[in-house]
Amino acid sequence: MTIQATFPGCRGCARFATGPAPVCMSCARPRLQLAGSDSCPVCCQRLDGNGRCPNALCRSPRRRVGRIHAIAYQEGPLRRVINEYKYRGASYWPVVLGRLLLAWLDQAMAADPPGLIVANPSFVGAGGQLFAHTEAVLRAAAEADAAGHRWPFDVREPAAVVKTGPTLRSADEAAWYKRFTADDLRGALRIPDRARTEGKFVLVYDDICTTGGQLDTVAGCLLDDGGAQRVEGVVLARAPWRRL
Repeated sequence: MTIQATFPGCRGCARFATGPAPVCMSCARPRLQLAGSDSCPVCCQRLDGNGRCPNALCRSPRRRVGRIHAIAYQEGPLRRVINEYKYRGASYWPVVLGRLLLAWLDQAMAADPPGLIVANPSFVGAGGQLFAHTEAVLRAAAEADAAGHRWPFDVREPAAVVKTGPTLRSADEAAWYKRFTADDLRGALRIPDRARTEGKFVLVYDDICTTGGQLDTVAGCLLDDGGAQRVEGVVLARAPWRRL
């Protein structure tokens, strides 16, 4: 008997162990707040009442990331799922989140596919994160894509871009402090093998975007040190604008 379980009740679903990605996305989509015509074409933030993006990154002449795609906004069930996974270590969520990422790629990037898909790198250890949460979702997406091998997920060790030490925490901080932490992050990023990124369109995956500073920093590293031809970002959840 098929168990009917709506996102985020995924562990009670008969498809939990098998997918496939389009089924998971079709289940989750009605519970997601998707970016629409009222979102910024550069960073997917909701536009203000004057039709302008409130995110300073989009207007910056120093911006390195081409654009930031968002699967949905950081609201409702998706917000709870990410918090449960990222901060409480619910290790079953990469299976579902990876399928959502894979389904989004199939729908949104087929006409302009990246040459490499990397994670915003984690550092696990003293002063760093408890586990490599972005990499786990990328691996889950790669496993869901195993039969077709349609997408070039970076699941090798070492990764194409690595974080060599702990950096300052940026979540829930003010915009000026996020810019400061982005500079701190840049000093910890390394490209182990330039040949893997040189000349490629690289897509950087992360779970949440607020200002886009971290994705922009990773993009700068990939462009300057890795020789990437172009870098864009994709996040599971775009944080709705609030004054930072």
